[in-house]
Amino acid sequence: MKVQRVEMFVCPSATPADTSGLQQLANSGKIKPDTLVALVGKTEGTGAHDDWGRVWADVALREWTARFLGIPTDEVAKHVIFVLSGGCPGVITPHIAAVTREWVEVPDPGRDDDKRLVVGRAGSDAIAPEEVGRMGMIRKVAEATQRAMTDAALNDPQDVHLVMVKVPGLTTASIKDAESRGMTVVSHDLTFGPEGAGAYANDAAALGVAMALGEVPESSLSDDVVRRNWDLYSEVAMTSSGGEKRHGEVVVFGNSNNSQSPLRIGHSVTRDFIDAEGVRNALRSAGVRFKEGLPDEADLPRLVHVFAKSVIPGSDQVRGQRITPDREGAGRDAGRVGDRPDHQLREWRGAQLPPGPAGRQHRGRGRQGRGLNRGQAVVKISTSCGPSKARRASEVRAASR
Repeated sequence: MKVQRVEMFVCPSATPADTSGLQQLANSGKIKPDTLVALVGKTEGTGAHDDWGRVWADVALREWTARFLGIPTDEVAKHVIFVLSGGCPGVITPHIAAVTREWVEVPDPGRDDDKRLVVGRAGSDAIAPEEVGRMGMIRKVAEATQRAMTDAALNDPQDVHLVMVKVPGLTTASIKDAESRGMTVVSHDLTFGPEGAGAYANDAAALGVAMALGEVPESSLSDDVVRRNWDLYSEVAMTSSGGEKRHGEVVVFGNSNNSQSPLRIGHSVTRDFIDAEGVRNALRSAGVRFKEGLPDEADLPRLVHVFAKSVIPGSDQVRGQRITPDREGAGRDAGRVGDRPDHQLREWRGAQLPPGPAGRQHRGRGRQGRGLNRGQAVVKISTSCGPSKARRASEVRAASR
């Protein structure tokens, strides 16, 4: 039978248009036209709706990928999924992670207790401006997530540890387009603030993942619950939006015994953005060994990549202590909040490759004041973990060799 073998290669970026790391991987044969399935990463810039750094990176990567695959640029999305999150404040290193998948022949499936990394990808149908942040987007992301699970040969949602989604945001032009057709849009605020179109898009995408995985029944969803009912959320969604997109792009990561990958993914949930133990639990779930309460230095070389997503608290309290979030400058606070798990990971990882995406308000959909913060790490083979406890404020994922 044929099973997946998944690899992940992380390339720091010198500029938003830097594709030299990918070219080196191609020259060495580590990535091939028939094995490259996704490019995910963080691009430098503000991370705001008008962050042209991310758009520049997207254009450069698509042009490089088109040449690499030998296809027109407008055909790239049919072959390789792009999930780029803008904004690299503080210690976050701009980077691109190339995800590859090949199919290898094995005599028998692996043991149930030896599940390893698999990946699936899918694109959604076109998402119209009037659907952004509403049920139209939720349903289309849910359908794409289900197809990505099928592509990964994952049947049990409990085996899904990360769903990365990039969806369209709103722009001045797309709002005009919708209104010229007699339609309305969810918001005219183009920021990622509490009532910003970017926040609505990110949260609707996360609810689409929740719907696909059975975390939230479709009967509980409507336009009115997005950014209103904080009891509805996904524990495994990591979402982002951009005005340059017209379709949703979905990448699902999970573990399966039908895999010969040298990697495994796990995750944990933390209760707030200063919960260091939650980050440790994520690394443990992927198999990183600990010594005297900290990751064993001798084991850290197995850590391939970390994804982290942090959110601004929805109140002025963290663990009973008053904080002073800048509501008018959500992007600035997001950078500060996003730095916290990344600082912890940097201290443990030393000079290794960079932690992944840090996030912004409620991205991934969690309770206000306790919104889910996400994080992932990729390590060379270890144990997996089960679903995290609900209603916690952060989420960390780890994958190991």
